[in-house]
Amino acid sequence: MNLQTSVPLPLPRRPLPDSCQFELLDVNALQDPCSGRIVHLYSMVARCLSCEVVFKAQEGEGFVSTSAARVLRCPSGCGQQSLRGAALRQWGAQATSGFESTPLPQSVRA
Repeated sequence: MNLQTSVPLPLPRRPLPDSCQFELLDVNALQDPCSGRIVHLYSMVARCLSCEVVFKAQEGEGFVSTSAARVLRCPSGCGQQSLRGAALRQWGAQATSGFESTPLPQSVRA
């Protein structure tokens, strides 16, 4: 007779779908000068397009990094958006070209 109880393993956690959209106002990142790839993302300043709050997000405080993307969350709790590296590189290219900041698209492929 086996008296050990089995402990169910937790189901893999899936990230929540994008539920909000943000306008990036500033990005502070270390980029590879040749490829433009973001080596380290220090912080972002963003405006939530749902509640209009402007906030500064840092790793663990406003955004989290995953293997596929960074997930930006509104501090008022109204939603989040996954940002792939290509979206952040694209924003950086627009900012250095003098274009106005624009809302990030809901789904950007890396």
